[in-house]
Amino acid sequence: MHRPEIYELLAREHEELDELFHELLAAKGKLAAGLLTRVRLKLVPHSRAEEAVFYLRLQDDERTAEKVRVGLAEHRQVEALLDELLAMSPRDDNWAARARVLADMVGRHVDEEEGELFPLAKRVLDPQEAQRLAAAFETERDRVWEYILGEQRGAA
Repeated sequence: MHRPEIYELLAREHEELDELFHELLAAKGKLAAGLLTRVRLKLVPHSRAEEAVFYLRLQDDERTAEKVRVGLAEHRQVEALLDELLAMSPRDDNWAARARVLADMVGRHVDEEEGELFPLAKRVLDPQEAQRLAAAFETERDRVWEYILGEQRGAA
């Protein structure tokens, strides 16, 4: 059985997010609001698990520490803009522009992560550790996802 390394798992989720953003940017009204909720349910657990597992492991290595600090700052910016969008109506004049900025921010972050951090991380992590991190990432991502779903049910 093939056990994926953390890079494969993150890249697959990055592709899924890219597809969701394409749908979101083409949508209007209630469809756009629903898609934004789906983006949140994919993006927040992904970024929190990435921080708790992948970034945590790489933050103290001099080869990856700076990239991790930048990635963490970008996660905070993305989540702030996501929260702003979630508080707005898709009918708001500024909503589509802010959604485009969010998609662009995430796209740039993914490009930097896959193009710069992944190659550096491969020098830090051996394949077995990268596989263990992938499994830990999935567990943490699913835990955060369940928490967010519980929040949504409680708010409904």
